[in-house]
Amino acid sequence: MATIHTALPQDTPGHHGEYVVGQILSKFSNPALELWFDVNYIAGVTDLDLIILDNQVGYYLVEIKSMKIDAIQEFTSSTFVLKPDMSKQHPVVQLRTGSIRLRDYLKRSNMMKEKENIPFIQSTVLWSEITREEWVRRFSGQSSSNFEEMCIFKDDLESYNKFISALQRLWEKPILGVRVPIHARSDHGMTDSFRSLLKPDKHKLLISRPMMDEIRKPTAESKGISEKYTPGRSHRVSIQGAPGTGKTTILREVGLANLAAGGSVLYVCFNKVLAADQKREFQILRKQVDNYGFIDVFDVWELFKVLGHTGGINKEREVIKNVEEFLDSDEGRNQLKYDVILVDESQDLSATVFEVLEKIARPEASWFISYGKGQELHNMGIDGEVSNDWLRNFNDSAKVELRRRSFRNSTKAFLIAQSFWEKFPDMEQAKDWLSEKFKQQTPEDLQFELDLAVPQTKNDLRLEIVPRGTLYKEAVRNLLLHTLEDARQAQRGGDLLVGVMKATPSEKSDDINEILSSYSVVKDVLSDISKEFDIPFHDLVPYEKRRDVPEVGSIRLVNLQNIRGLSASHVLIFDICELEKWVLRVKGSPKPPISNLGYIALSRSKSSTIVVFQNQSDSKIEPFLLATTSHITELVLKS
Repeated sequence: MATIHTALPQDTPGHHGEYVVGQILSKFSNPALELWFDVNYIAGVTDLDLIILDNQVGYYLVEIKSMKIDAIQEFTSSTFVLKPDMSKQHPVVQLRTGSIRLRDYLKRSNMMKEKENIPFIQSTVLWSEITREEWVRRFSGQSSSNFEEMCIFKDDLESYNKFISALQRLWEKPILGVRVPIHARSDHGMTDSFRSLLKPDKHKLLISRPMMDEIRKPTAESKGISEKYTPGRSHRVSIQGAPGTGKTTILREVGLANLAAGGSVLYVCFNKVLAADQKREFQILRKQVDNYGFIDVFDVWELFKVLGHTGGINKEREVIKNVEEFLDSDEGRNQLKYDVILVDESQDLSATVFEVLEKIARPEASWFISYGKGQELHNMGIDGEVSNDWLRNFNDSAKVELRRRSFRNSTKAFLIAQSFWEKFPDMEQAKDWLSEKFKQQTPEDLQFELDLAVPQTKNDLRLEIVPRGTLYKEAVRNLLLHTLEDARQAQRGGDLLVGVMKATPSEKSDDINEILSSYSVVKDVLSDISKEFDIPFHDLVPYEKRRDVPEVGSIRLVNLQNIRGLSASHVLIFDICELEKWVLRVKGSPKPPISNLGYIALSRSKSSTIVVFQNQSDSKIEPFLLATTSHITELVLKS
């Protein structure tokens, strides 16, 4: 019997053909024929009908099409239409997209870092209800002529030997136009690693009820916005607001609605860690329905690389030229055009990004762009103005959805973060600003918090001062353990986001502004806690780890400079005072204002935030936060 690594397809309405294929292939006698069916469990990888590994013919990605020949109204090299007038995505486009995303996923693994470790995966279409003779008779002489030489048909499933012979014939007629190397015509690459990376249990989503509630918490409110914009129509929308007001969640709801309608969606942001986070969120919340569309989630540089720009940031000026050359190439001419463009944290993106997006968007595509004033870390304009003409023109002409209420933080955390952005480092002005906010009795639609009216608050933002020296590591461990305990008792999710400061190698210096990082200590403590309590832990600080997709309910350790856009039920912030030194560094790239960095770091939690200090006398942030949190507590007590 063949070796089956996944569940076999079920005989459900609309999927009888896939069920039949599974039953046939699973009964072939050679256990060296390995099969993965319905691979839809890997975040960031499109749904894959069938993956084959056989030690005689190599690896194959197979798109299964289960319809009778009479159901096809039109088939050419670029069109695929079922009766009556139902346009479908061409299987070649599906295979190209699927193979690229699968290869990208494999390349991100430490097991496959070396190019020779990645197997060459061939592609084909299996027409499981059509014989080769039927296909030739119907399409002979048309623009799809000879397409059958690149496919597998019903009669190829009659026996294991016929099936293997059909796969062998594809070596000379590759459907994606890429010749199959001699070494790829048998078992090759890191086979054990390949099996491990495709193992369904590795990607199993075990989500507690509190965690799922946290993920879905703002969904109902966000749907109120997303439902205003019907899929299939052309929209241009600018979603604006402070951190925690639901901008990313609204983008996600728009994406999910368009996916369910069968659309092709592209989500783009600057931050690698945020992009990986969103791959996971879409994987959790997407619906398993027929005719489901698909979404590509990229950070900017990953998108550029997929579109032919291999020079990275060092050759940024060549991005447009490289992308244009790729789109004119044989491979690029088949590049998918997107129905919906979602852009998160647009305030950090250059005009180049939007020019590239225009080249891969359909002319009638919908654009939904989130913009957060005061949250800029790159491409900053003067006095907080939009930094590029493309985005400025879009914000001026688009429908603006201005979000004023915080979906994520309580009033206290929200106001502390806002006061930091507005008034840091002037403590007296910040106190006056907070006092004015507590005098307001704002209408419901202008309140800062979804379920709390000003000045009601919760003690969900704490400042902790820990000892230096030999006791520091034990103090950090104690704090992290108490946070995990509080997280479980609070029944507000269970995921933990920990931010630390870590200078990049190019910024190391022996000057008086040497950056003191808690990274090594915090990483060691979290590694120990992860093993002791069997909690998934992802260290996303190293550059090569920032595109890793984290597990649900895990502990994530991130660099403070890369925390923007992320959120968690519970957040610990270390080294925030070191940001003051980092922004003063003359080495490295231009630094954003400290008010922006602090504003972002303080507004990440859904339930609780703890900011950790080491009694640093040379810091302006520490006394500012101590004074403002004390003042807001006094205001609550007096009220």
